[in-house]
Amino acid sequence: MSNGGPQGEGTLSDIPWAAAFDPAVNIRALGEIQARGFRAASSIVDRFVRMGKPTAEAPGATESPSQATQSREQPALPDVDQVLAAWQKMLGQVVGSLRSVAATRQDTATLDLLNSSAGGQLLLEVAEAGAVCAEVWLHNSGAEDLGTVALRCSDLLAHDGSAIPAARVHFTPAAVPMVARSSRGVMMDIDIPDDATPGCYRGTLLADGHPAVWLPIALTVAPSTP
Repeated sequence: MSNGGPQGEGTLSDIPWAAAFDPAVNIRALGEIQARGFRAASSIVDRFVRMGKPTAEAPGATESPSQATQSREQPALPDVDQVLAAWQKMLGQVVGSLRSVAATRQDTATLDLLNSSAGGQLLLEVAEAGAVCAEVWLHNSGAEDLGTVALRCSDLLAHDGSAIPAARVHFTPAAVPMVARSSRGVMMDIDIPDDATPGCYRGTLLADGHPAVWLPIALTVAPSTP
């Protein structure tokens, strides 16, 4: 990572992809996407309106036989109200999708190592034996190198005593270097055994060397369908 500034320390703006973690930038980007969609829809609706307007004719002008035949053969123009309603419905779906994307970003599991806080949630669901995975983001917004950080997971326990041992939880990479002003994504994979009892298993995700940082985990194993 390149250094900058009089102290030789980089800033968040020095990172090309730092804007991806800036909520204000993300909100402005979503607003610009919506604005472009509305402008495009308005342009198309205006075009249909202009197509539907009758052409002004000179007083006393008569229609020739060829013009009359052409008018009869010309296909009917689409109803402007129907086109507008269709565009409104489509734009509503687009806006709803954008809101869903924003909500998903807010639920992303994050560990703020500098401020000893966590955000988001880890809610997993699986219907059969195999691997289920989720991503956890580690953030270091400070000017100091926090060294290499590894994640750990407790056993996942159900209310009836059934358990998925911690040995079946794996992290990729196993440890990440958290240098100054950096963010790292870690994939968590849970290997569901064939004889896992259906139910909700709960556990805790921890960061080695940061005792105040933790996230709850809820893994639902649904009954297999016959």
